[in-house]
Amino acid sequence: MLPACPSEEELVIRFVGKLDTATCQELESELRDRLAGSGATVVFDLAKVDFVCSWFLRLCIHAGQQTGPRGFRVVNVSPSIKKVFKIAGLDAMLESD
Repeated sequence: MLPACPSEEELVIRFVGKLDTATCQELESELRDRLAGSGATVVFDLAKVDFVCSWFLRLCIHAGQQTGPRGFRVVNVSPSIKKVFKIAGLDAMLESD
């Protein structure tokens, strides 16, 4: 995960590499802390991600619950990762092309 790019309106969190179970478990606490006090829209940027596991989907669900349906989105998603979100029924989180 790269450092967040905070603004008053958006908290952009950029991820890099494979978001497997071990990686997501390590990131979970930090993500929860970043999201806890944020009133901003939260954006997960997956431009440099080539794999996501179900644990990452869980983190997305948690972020969506904390921010509300219009306060969270996932951007720059590869076709293979879009397919994972679609299979899980979470494709509404993805920013439209």
